[in-house]
Amino acid sequence: MNKHKGFTLIEVLVALIIVAIGVLGHAKMQMTSMQTAQRASFSQTANTALLDLAQRMRSNSVVASHFVASNLNTGDAVVADTNCSEDDCTNNQFATAELAEWFNHLQNTLPSPRFSVERAGSLYTLTLIWDAAKKGAGSAVCDNSKINSYQCGSMNIWIP
Repeated sequence: MNKHKGFTLIEVLVALIIVAIGVLGHAKMQMTSMQTAQRASFSQTANTALLDLAQRMRSNSVVASHFVASNLNTGDAVVADTNCSEDDCTNNQFATAELAEWFNHLQNTLPSPRFSVERAGSLYTLTLIWDAAKKGAGSAVCDNSKINSYQCGSMNIWIP
């Protein structure tokens, strides 16, 4: 009687396939986790940026109406023509300089950001859209229902 001990080649291949499926599943789960963490970081950055803009507007209510602007359709950067820390500025120049500083910082922290500040009486609506999927292009429209889309955040503030 000749009894063979050990594994056959087929048993080894089946075991390798099972291990490979497990490793690939773990890698996919890890990648999804990292993408979700990055999107959460972008959302937190956007919320902080909206709060920063709201505080800039509230700090000088006389100038707040000059913050009304939008680059949703173009994505263009805001350019300040005067350095208000060194020169005297009009209210409009001051608001533009504040928006430029805010948006320039935002461009370094969010992918393809776009914003709008709208006013209806004393109610201001601040909207911020960014490219959550990092496709490389901005959009004027967001869709928070899809993971790989343009995400947005907005807030309403009251400035009497």
